[in-house]
Amino acid sequence: MGVVMPPSDGGRDDEDEAGEALAAGDDDTAATDRVSGGLVWHSSLRHTLRLLPPPAGGDSLRILLSSDGDADDDILPRLPYEAGRSHAGGTGPGQPDARRLRDPRQVAQTIGLLYRDAENRYRVTELGIAVRRWLPSLSKENWPVLGRHAAYALAACQLRNPTRSGRRYSVGTEVFPFAFIWRAMLGLDGIISSDELNRAILRTHDVDTLDEAIHRIKRRRETDGPLDDLGKETVTGVAKNDRLIPWISLASFGYLFIQPKDGTGHYRLRPGADRLLTGPSRPGVPHQEFESSAEYIQYLSDAACLPKDLR
Repeated sequence: MGVVMPPSDGGRDDEDEAGEALAAGDDDTAATDRVSGGLVWHSSLRHTLRLLPPPAGGDSLRILLSSDGDADDDILPRLPYEAGRSHAGGTGPGQPDARRLRDPRQVAQTIGLLYRDAENRYRVTELGIAVRRWLPSLSKENWPVLGRHAAYALAACQLRNPTRSGRRYSVGTEVFPFAFIWRAMLGLDGIISSDELNRAILRTHDVDTLDEAIHRIKRRRETDGPLDDLGKETVTGVAKNDRLIPWISLASFGYLFIQPKDGTGHYRLRPGADRLLTGPSRPGVPHQEFESSAEYIQYLSDAACLPKDLR
């Protein structure tokens, strides 16, 4: 996690997916920001982002980022799919299910790569254009060239935002989710586990509660206490770890900043990422208010401050 301008701006509000992605409950229905008496971060994302190593040809993200000015019906036939898994949800015989467009669209919109305008046409942002250009050649050696700019875009992402679901968070919610995850990892020896993310970080609602969560994690590591010392789970069930992966894949900008879980059960900052993320993760830019979802998505892209030679 489409993101469009609210009805007052001429767009649709029934598929406000960037906010839905960051705020929806497990059943993808109306979201709430209060569970068991405290704020939790919600996510309906089931699709992850991977830029490193670059995905194989035909990747959905690459197709989306080459679709400026197109509508859903133009893009859906171009998406990769397995014909044997196509069903009634598709647009016709042999067509991919519409969900195969919705899921990568949610991811792209959530991190400022594209949005849909008032006519439901896709508009790829400058950050989206840069990702499209660099996607085939990203490597463990050159990722910081794009990463140092993408970090500022991700740092600007807000849990409370002008999208339908983002508006359901209370006014006091001032969470920059990806910057919060970075700040936690930077303060915790560059690593974080799924339990620490699930029980502590996803319950924060401002910088003060983030600092408290980091302190709880440090104390629990020192004492080797029970998991309940971190707090109650925000995501439960047998597939809970799989449902946390989208948070990491986005906070890592497709695994540029954070490496996949290692043998110790931790996610670990990629070598060199600490230098790039220290500045963007610091509190500084105040929480912003926006008139429309499209304005918010464009703001995320602008925050990257991309030089012309990277676009």
